[in-house]
Amino acid sequence: MSRPAYHPSQRLAQRLPPFNALTAFEATARLGSLTRAAAELCITQGAVSQRVKQLEDFLDVSLFLRRGNRIELTDEAHAYLPLVSGVFETLKRGTATLFQHDEQQSLTLRSNHSFVEYWLIPRLKDFQRLHPNIQVTVLPHNQVLPDEQPDVDIEIINGYGGWCGREYEKLADEQWVVVASPTFLHHSVAPNASPASSLDELARAPRIECIGYRESWLDWFRLQKFRGQIPPAGLRFGNASLAIAAALEGHGFLLVRQSFVMDLIKNGRLQLAHVFSMPSTSSQYLLVSPERRHAPAVNDFYVWLRSTMHTSQTNPAVCEMPSQPR
Repeated sequence: MSRPAYHPSQRLAQRLPPFNALTAFEATARLGSLTRAAAELCITQGAVSQRVKQLEDFLDVSLFLRRGNRIELTDEAHAYLPLVSGVFETLKRGTATLFQHDEQQSLTLRSNHSFVEYWLIPRLKDFQRLHPNIQVTVLPHNQVLPDEQPDVDIEIINGYGGWCGREYEKLADEQWVVVASPTFLHHSVAPNASPASSLDELARAPRIECIGYRESWLDWFRLQKFRGQIPPAGLRFGNASLAIAAALEGHGFLLVRQSFVMDLIKNGRLQLAHVFSMPSTSSQYLLVSPERRHAPAVNDFYVWLRSTMHTSQTNPAVCEMPSQPR
């Protein structure tokens, strides 16, 4: 009795691709090089090429285009790579969960100094409590990675989106608020009279500005249709950390992004100095390395960050205007 003939799709549905061929394809596609894939897999370049050819024969498609010493992924390879990488990460994570409960994991994060100092560091204890087996390395944006430093897994960037070739997600919308130290407010004319005189007093008072953003004190006043004179801010700083330090020392009113000062407001070191908040055109974005997107440590941090960011955005500490000392 003759065996039934199978359509190619039926044949693929009933068989698993060769595992060694899958690892060769995934490493080559991820690294963009047969040589680097061979070094990672501890086999020869010829063996990698042979295994990739085995997978191409199994799938009946071409996965790479050879252009001299370079290789390019075909459309089929671009579509197949996330599936294969996801399966490998799921297998690794499941194995670690079942058999290696105490395995040390690592996460490398890069962000701007202000976000790390005033938002992330006060909350990192919570992440370490939930995930004691993850070693976290935090780098500033201006630090060049040494050769022995692993690639950055996650970046948190203030921007406008549209990073070509990167997976990114907006974390939260931002607002600009006006704050000052309690000491400064106590010795200044607090802007709590009528809106017009309040803005007039604020325009004449010592003010601090953080440069490098699209928004400024001028935008803040104009959005409230203020028609008076707006002298330039007396103090201008190149990053928010320095500007916040000046506000804490009582140098004046500071226009600053809300997320940077919510904890300082909560603990009383700064106070909201005006009821008006200005929407920011930029936001905090999370950028993830595509190769590490499904890594357990990256996923754990992503879930924690989203939850914590949402909780912070609903913090009532920055939603109400406290009574100003006279």
